[in-house]
Amino acid sequence: MPQNTNLRFLKEIADIRTGYTFREKVEEVATTDGTAHIAQIKDVREIAEATNSYRLEPSKLPAIDWQGKDKALVKPGAVILPSRGSRGGYFQASCVVSDSEDSLPLVVTSQFLVLTPKSEVLPEFLCWSLNRSHIQFLLSQGAGSQGSSMAVMLKTSIGNEIKLDVPSIETQKKILHLNQLWEKEQALTQALLENRKMMLKGMFQQLLNENK
Repeated sequence: MPQNTNLRFLKEIADIRTGYTFREKVEEVATTDGTAHIAQIKDVREIAEATNSYRLEPSKLPAIDWQGKDKALVKPGAVILPSRGSRGGYFQASCVVSDSEDSLPLVVTSQFLVLTPKSEVLPEFLCWSLNRSHIQFLLSQGAGSQGSSMAVMLKTSIGNEIKLDVPSIETQKKILHLNQLWEKEQALTQALLENRKMMLKGMFQQLLNENK
C-alpha cells in the first residue's frame, strides 16, 4: 500500500495557543455597550447546534467591555477547538469567519485552543479535518491531553500527536464545496421535518376537537 505523503502533524500546519484566561467572572453587556465579542464554550456549542455549521460569526456571540491587550484578540480565519469535550466526548471545532454585521473584535476564553492555520491549509478545511470522526475519536481518547479519558482536557501538546491529511489547496476547496452542499441538504431536511411536525400537531388537535 503506498504511503500517504499528505499526513502532517497539526503543529506543522497551524500555530496553537490557549485562549485568554479571565481572572474574574465574565460580565456580559449589551452589544451597543461592548468593545468585543466573547467566545465561551456554552455559547459556541449552542450556535453550532442551531446553525448545523462549523462557521462561527462573532456577532452571534455576547459582548463584553474588553480592556485587555490586542494580542489576545482572535481574527477571522482562526479555528477554535474546545479544551474539554461535550457530554458525548465531542470536541467540535469552529472556524471564525468575517462578520459584516458589526466590527467588534473577538476574545476567546481559555476554554478553547486557538489554532492559526499556515499558508498550506485553508482555515475551514482545518476545521473540517478536526471534526472528522476518526480525529474526534483520538481527541476523546485523550490525545494531546492531561488526565484520564473520563476527564479529557486538551493541551497545546495536541500539535505533537494529531496528524491530518492535507491535500493541495485545490482539493481542499473541492472538499469544502461538497461539505457545504451537504450542510444545506441537512438544513433543508430539518426544516421539512419541523414543518411536517407542526402540520401533524395541527391535524391531531383538529381530530381531538371534532370528538368533543
